[in-house]
Amino acid sequence: MAATILWGDDQVPVLYRDWRRHLTRLPWRQTCRLKVGERWHDAPTTEGQWEHYVELDGDIVPAPAMIARELMADGAIVALWTECWGRRPAFMSPECTAIEPTGELADILRQLHAANGRRWGGLPDAIALFPDGRVAMREAKVKGKDKLSKTQHPFARIARALLGDRLDLAVVEWGDEKPQKT
Repeated sequence: MAATILWGDDQVPVLYRDWRRHLTRLPWRQTCRLKVGERWHDAPTTEGQWEHYVELDGDIVPAPAMIARELMADGAIVALWTECWGRRPAFMSPECTAIEPTGELADILRQLHAANGRRWGGLPDAIALFPDGRVAMREAKVKGKDKLSKTQHPFARIARALLGDRLDLAVVEWGDEKPQKT
């Protein structure tokens, strides 16, 4: 039987990914400071906050970028990953470039923001729009370390009220509890 977790009022799937976690946690990249067109790898870092990243072919990649790439491979029309820190969120392409959402996905994001009291709190890590109208929202959690936050449950309820059966929520749990040494 597949694992599930309560998110908002719904039991949603927990999708397990064996993405390799980088051996050490690294300084958090201040994605929210990027302007459209700038790359995540060029974002300033802070020594006061740390993050776990996926190690992929000698590169370091945020787990939400991996999720957005996976959603595109699954047939999404568009997928992005998000970073909400402070007043303004950063929207990022699967290739880790800051973007401005457009089209139907931008409209959905505006509606969610308005319905959430003009706050971004609780916005999932990755969002995708599929040809059948489905809106996939995924939250990345490091195995054995992360839990859904208190703002994510109300956001999920708002998303369900707005999108109904079009909403496809899931949690992506990734990595090992202890990173592998090479």
